[in-house]
Amino acid sequence: MSDEAMAPADYASVAALRELPEALIFVFDRNLRFVVSAGQALERHGNPSTCREGQFVAGAFPAEVWALAEPLFRSALHGETRSREIWTAGQRHCLMVDAGPLRVNGPDAANDAANGLGNGSGDGSGDVAGGVAVVLDITARRQADLLARQPPGGFEEVFEWAPIGTGLLDREGRWLLVNRALCEITGYTSEELIGTRLDGIVHPDDVYNDHEQRAQLLTGQIPAFQVEKRYFDAAGETVSAIVSVSLVRDHDGAPLHHIVQIQDISERKDLEEHQRRLADHDPLTGLRNRRLFEHDLKLQVARAHRYGEAAGLMVIDLDDSRRVSDVHGHSVGDETLRAVSRALTRRLRETDLVARLGADQLAVLLPHIDEEGIAVVAEGLSRVIPACTIDAGVDVLHPSASIGFALIDEHTESAGRALVDAEGAMRAARRSAAGAS
Repeated sequence: MSDEAMAPADYASVAALRELPEALIFVFDRNLRFVVSAGQALERHGNPSTCREGQFVAGAFPAEVWALAEPLFRSALHGETRSREIWTAGQRHCLMVDAGPLRVNGPDAANDAANGLGNGSGDGSGDVAGGVAVVLDITARRQADLLARQPPGGFEEVFEWAPIGTGLLDREGRWLLVNRALCEITGYTSEELIGTRLDGIVHPDDVYNDHEQRAQLLTGQIPAFQVEKRYFDAAGETVSAIVSVSLVRDHDGAPLHHIVQIQDISERKDLEEHQRRLADHDPLTGLRNRRLFEHDLKLQVARAHRYGEAAGLMVIDLDDSRRVSDVHGHSVGDETLRAVSRALTRRLRETDLVARLGADQLAVLLPHIDEEGIAVVAEGLSRVIPACTIDAGVDVLHPSASIGFALIDEHTESAGRALVDAEGAMRAARRSAAGAS
């Protein structure tokens, strides 16, 4: 077939693939052989090697499907477009097969006919060089239709009004049925969900976090399992959920479908995160508290001992903070701490860890730095802190601070020793400043 004939087929396949991710799309010649084939369904179902260029189309389908599909493809070679739903053996899959002619217009049409690709009959249909077919797996949609046709009452009514988001998945993970609660949790309508895959809305990092449990469920090692997953709702927001999965089997023990329940635990996760932050951070400044900072400091000392990774530890003590609170009130004292905390966070690197160790004492852990670098940072902070302005009513205050630091390297005895050394350097700096004034 000529390049001019092939180009439209390629473009048609790409466009259709964007719209029909479950489809197999292919172009065939007048001998019912593959010319072009593509589609996610080809990778998910069947053998891709049977759809290579030059292979007969009949080899890609089960015999019972081909017997019903072949007339559609032959009709396409006569210029007709036809569609048909075809169920595979045992009603396992329902395929929507659409086939139509591939017409060639242009100077190469005569050459295609001479090569056996065109009709060449001279009856006005010689521009049909082959056919284009789309095979779409609509099993989930048809099974959902069958379930929906069942009379109301009993299980269906309980299922629909269950307070927990519940749905049925086929063996490929596509929704067959969803209830109201599941639609409310995800923000999608039942029409938007049915026929699509659960994995399609799951956070990429959580798609396979239940791979082992699913395998055990299929082999009968476990009757059900629960797993925590994140998914994207219809608004694009990330939602945390507990997903419970069980498997329904037929009388012979073969898997039929999965029952899935989804419980939104976003509020619980937010509460846990809030409680964790309260335990690890200072409520006034939002900085790390002493407990978390000492934990980080121990880890840094361990890295220094094992890998020789140098770091700096800085202790900052605000001067006259008690007098500021006594004269101007505790709210001004609190605002002074917050202003200095914000200034430090803005000035330092994202990798530097800032904490509040005590009432008026802050600390900074600076990874990957040498002693000269720590001194440069301390000099910069000694200018940044007095630049803060605190509104104290009729007065505007500019805080000052004493800064001391210590180097953490493979010779550092312990985290506690490093902290004592930095505090000692801070007190020495304060005495030096007092002596100079």
